[in-house]
Amino acid sequence: MFFVFSCFAFGFRWIVDISLHWERESTLRALIMAVALGGLFAFRPQRWFPRGASIIIGDDFIEGRTQYNWSTFKKRIGREKIKSISENRRGLCVMDRNKFAARMLGFVFVPATIPEYQEIRSELAQWAPIQVKS
Repeated sequence: MFFVFSCFAFGFRWIVDISLHWERESTLRALIMAVALGGLFAFRPQRWFPRGASIIIGDDFIEGRTQYNWSTFKKRIGREKIKSISENRRGLCVMDRNKFAARMLGFVFVPATIPEYQEIRSELAQWAPIQVKS
């Protein structure tokens, strides 16, 4: 990952300099900056990935909460707005849009590793049919 991030940063800076006709800085300075950015992204991954997640099920909604460094992102889907529920080996995906839009704008994921998984699955099966995928 370090190599990928460093090469991307160096190449991106080079393309921006050329396309905007900026004065080029020395190659050594650009390389040092790219290596620093590569190190920042590659060796500190815990800052960029979620730390905690929770699932809340009400009488007429399901809500997923994901905590990042300084904020919590919530996605709530009402019972009547559920378009599809799909299940794979990792868990359930509850979507209120088509598959592409749900990937871009969010969906509620229920991991199969939580202890209440079967209870949540049976509750959601009453709300909408579950499509099992392998």
